[in-house]
Amino acid sequence: MTGGLNRTILAGRLVADPEIRYTKNETAVTHFRLAINCYGSKDVEFISCVAWGGLAKISGEYLKKGRMIAVEGKLQIRSYKSKTGQPKSATEVVIENLQMLDSKFFNATEKAATEEQPEILPV
Repeated sequence: MTGGLNRTILAGRLVADPEIRYTKNETAVTHFRLAINCYGSKDVEFISCVAWGGLAKISGEYLKKGRMIAVEGKLQIRSYKSKTGQPKSATEVVIENLQMLDSKFFNATEKAATEEQPEILPV
């Protein structure tokens, strides 16, 4: 096999509010962590995620601590040096798709969709 597959799908709750930042080229980027309860266990995994561009803006504006979301993207492992010069590595999911799963979000969108529909009167 010459290629590989790098696809990650996760659902969990946000550990904290995402913070939106901008690169020197003014590209939006947000970092956040998901808390994921492992099925059949009391263990919790904390997964770092990063979103770029439009997804970063949406994440920064609409996502809040404790909200349930699903993300899809690719796993990335990057190396860097700490402020003291020590080599470090970070593993994170680079988000390509995001879905808000909270019932509050769905109730708000359903209400908005219903309000936009014209009332149908019986004949």
